Amino acid sequence: MSDRDDEPTALNTAIAAQIYAARIRGAYSIETLAVLARVDPEAIVGLENGAPLIDAGVRGRVMDVLGLRSDGHSSPVRLTDLTLSDTNRQG
Repeated sequence: MSDRDDEPTALNTAIAAQIYAARIRGAYSIETLAVLARVDPEAIVGLENGAPLIDAGVRGRVMDVLGLRSDGHSSPVRLTDLTLSDTNRQG
C-alpha cells in the first residue's frame, strides 16, 4: 500500500471534523466515547484524524452516539444516555 492510499480523503476529513466537533461539544473523552460506541479508542483517534475507513460499523456506532447522521446532519433524537462516565459503567 502506498502512502497516497493512507492519506485522508476530502470526505474522511469532513467526517473527521464533524466527529471531533461533536465529541468536544459533548465533552466526551476519547475513552468515554469508545466505551459508549463499543469501539477501541484507537478507532476514535483514527476517525478524528481522517484515516481511511476500515469498518463502516465502527464509524456508524460513533456517529450514532454523538447524535450525527451519516449524511452529516445532527440527529434530532439521541437514544443513548451519554451521561454515564467510564467509572460509573465499570461499577
